Amino acid sequence: MDAPLADELVRIARGEILHDNWSRKIYSVDASHYTITPTAITCPVDEYDVEKICHYAFSKNIPVAARGAGTGLLGQSLSSSILIDFTRHMNKIIEIGTDYAIVQPGIVKGILDKELKKKGKFLPPDPASSNYCTIGGMIANNSSGVHCLGYGNTIEFLQEIYVVYSDGSSGFLSTITDSNKIDDHNNKMLALFNLLSSHSKMIQKGYPKVTKNSCGYRLDTVLNSQGFYPQKLFAASEGTLGIITSAKVKILDIPLYRYLMVLGFKDVLSATFNVPLILRFLPVALEMLDHTLFDPRQTTKQVSDNIGCLLFVEFVGNSVSKLESKAKECRDSLSYECKVLEAASDEKSILQIWEARKSALNDVLKLTVGSRRPIGLIEDTVVTPDLLYHYTQYLLQMYIENKLDYVMYGHVGNGNLHTRPLINMDSHSEIELMDRLAYKTFKRVVNAGGTITGEHGDGLARVKFIKLVYGDHIFSLFVRIKKLFDPKFIMNPGKKIVLNNY
Repeated sequence: MDAPLADELVRIARGEILHDNWSRKIYSVDASHYTITPTAITCPVDEYDVEKICHYAFSKNIPVAARGAGTGLLGQSLSSSILIDFTRHMNKIIEIGTDYAIVQPGIVKGILDKELKKKGKFLPPDPASSNYCTIGGMIANNSSGVHCLGYGNTIEFLQEIYVVYSDGSSGFLSTITDSNKIDDHNNKMLALFNLLSSHSKMIQKGYPKVTKNSCGYRLDTVLNSQGFYPQKLFAASEGTLGIITSAKVKILDIPLYRYLMVLGFKDVLSATFNVPLILRFLPVALEMLDHTLFDPRQTTKQVSDNIGCLLFVEFVGNSVSKLESKAKECRDSLSYECKVLEAASDEKSILQIWEARKSALNDVLKLTVGSRRPIGLIEDTVVTPDLLYHYTQYLLQMYIENKLDYVMYGHVGNGNLHTRPLINMDSHSEIELMDRLAYKTFKRVVNAGGTITGEHGDGLARVKFIKLVYGDHIFSLFVRIKKLFDPKFIMNPGKKIVLNNY
C-alpha cells in the first residue's frame, strides 16, 4: 500500500481516506470478473473535497476513478490508483420539484424511488440493480432497464449537472438554446460546440440506428437543431471526462393504471419472431426470459413442459378497460403462437411478476457449470427489433457450433439481448475463442446498424471494440474530446479511450 499517498489525501480532503489491505481488497472488485486493487479510497463529504482530490491528482499525474455501488458488469469503476466513493456521504436527495429531482451521485436508485413515489412521481430508468445501484453509476453507464422501451434511457432524463474536471476545476452544464451564450459557460464548452458543429453530419450518419446505445461517447445527443446539451456528453462516459457531483433529472407522474401479462412461447425463436407484432400495440415494456434462466415447471402452475421462453408485456394508461382491451387485441393477434400464463393490473401482483424478470441478472452472476461461468462480453448487443429473430438464430447456431452452454434474456422490445456463453477463464484457448466469437458477433451487429453496448457500459471488456462500431473518423473525435476534458488521461484510465494507442 502507498501510505505517503494516503497521508497526502488526508491533508487535503475532509472525508475518510482508506488504504488498509482489507478496504483495498473490498474495492478491488465489482460485479465483473475483473480484479484491480486501488492504492487509496477517498470518501468525499462534498464537491470541494472532490475538487481538491482531483487538483492534487492532476498535479501529480495520478489517475482518479469514481465509484458508486460497484454494480458495473465490465470493470468500469475499478482502478489501481485513487478511487472516489460517493456512497458514504454524497448520497443525498437535494430537492424534489414538480417535474425534476436534484440528487448527489451516491444516492441509491431504490431510495430515490421510494421518496418520489410518496409524491406520485418516478424516474423511469429501472435497471435490475435498482435496489442498490446509484444515480451516479446510472449516468456513467446511461442505464436503462425494463421500462426504457416506453420512456427512454438515463440520458433522456439528464437535465443539469455539476462536474469536476480532471484539473480540479468545476462547471455547471445544462441545455443551451442560444448558441451566442455558449462562451458564457467555459472554454471547454465552446471548444466542444465548435468541434461537434463542424462534424454534425458525420455524427448523425455514423451512429447506430437503435433506441439504446452506451458505446463510446454519445455525441449524437449533444447537439441538434433545438439546442446544445453538453450535460448529455457525460451520460455513458464512465467517468472518463469528469466527475459528476450533483445532477438534476426529469421525473414523471406515475401512470394511473398498468396491465402486465406474461406470455409463454415454445422457444426463444418463436418469441423473438413475434416481437415486432407485439410492438405494434405500443407496450412500455417488452422483456424476455429464455429457458436457460428458468425452470418451466417451477415458474407458475400454468406452465407446461412445452413452454421454453417467456415474454413480459406491460401497457400503461388512464383507463383499465382500455388497457385490458389493448392487451386482448394483442393476445388475439398472436393467435396460437403463445399461452397467457399470467395477467395482472394490481400493483402488488405486477411487482411480484417483475421481480422474476429482474432477478435474472442475479441468477446469471451466480451461475456456474463446473469451472465455467457466464462471461460478459457479447451480453449487451442491440439490433433493431425487426432483425432480432435472425440475430437470435445466428447466436444459437454459434453456440451449437462451438459446443457452448449459454444464458439468454433481455429487453427484446428494444432489440437488446443479454446473452453470455459459459467460459472457463482459466483456459487460454477458451478466452481466445471468446474473443474470436465476440469480434465476429460485433461485426455482424455493426453491419446491421446496431451497437455492441446497449446499457451495461464498455468498461474494460469492450473498450478495444469501440472503434469497430464508429470507424476512424468518429473515433478520432472521441480522442479529441478526451484530450479536451482530460489532457493527462488520468480520469478512469483504460475505459473508453486507451492512452497507449494514441
